[in-house]
Amino acid sequence: MQSLKSLLIILLTVGYTLFFTACSEDDSATPDPVETAQQVNLANDGTLGSYLVNQDGRALYFFSRDVDGSSACVDGCLDAWPVFHRDNLEFGSGLSSPDFGTITREDGQQQTTYKGWPLYYYSGDSGADEINGEGVGQVWFVAKPDYTLMLATQTVEGVGSDPISYLVDAEGNSLYYFLNDEDNVSTCVDGCLQAWPAFSEVADVVLPSTLNQGAFASIDRPDGDKQLTYAGRPIYFFAQDSERGDTNGATAPNWTISQLPQ
Repeated sequence: MQSLKSLLIILLTVGYTLFFTACSEDDSATPDPVETAQQVNLANDGTLGSYLVNQDGRALYFFSRDVDGSSACVDGCLDAWPVFHRDNLEFGSGLSSPDFGTITREDGQQQTTYKGWPLYYYSGDSGADEINGEGVGQVWFVAKPDYTLMLATQTVEGVGSDPISYLVDAEGNSLYYFLNDEDNVSTCVDGCLQAWPAFSEVADVVLPSTLNQGAFASIDRPDGDKQLTYAGRPIYFFAQDSERGDTNGATAPNWTISQLPQ
């Protein structure tokens, strides 16, 4: 009988030990972290208008050297301009998910893009409602949803070995001048327009802050359409530029990239 009691005590002891051990392990288990959605919204500035911010109201920026859709901000540049990335994004009023994407940078990091432009923060902004990065070096600009034109900065074949700044549309497509045009008069007509479509977005032009709004105007073309001009020079695309950042028209006879005055 004593042996039976001893056996029961041992079994009960082992059972209690296993029970409390299991409870202890369950209590200490840490659930897998759940990535919360980060919202991208639009803020408004009295001078610059609408621009993109993160959920804390911190401004997001474009870099004009990123015109081809990859990031040219590397190494020490990232100390001042940290990458913005979030896989799980929600979008505020006025923003649409198809405009956003993700690239993998050369350093292996991922980066969120808007209309093909990689997005960054600026270390000089300490919080919401600050846009101290606007116009820095004439290559950094707040990420606006409604740019008519943007600036690109890169080397262009036939225009020397140093990077130059020139006009592109909001999606990074290069723009050109026809050397045969006269001031505020387009002489590119008929078949010429098939190769060199006119830039016809002329209403409510929205520009980076370093560009002079007064230098842009519209003209009536010979075919009756409108065309945007810069400093009196009609602006065109080149049909053989198939990707953003392409500058294939820069070496065409009688044509030049829309370089800004130095």
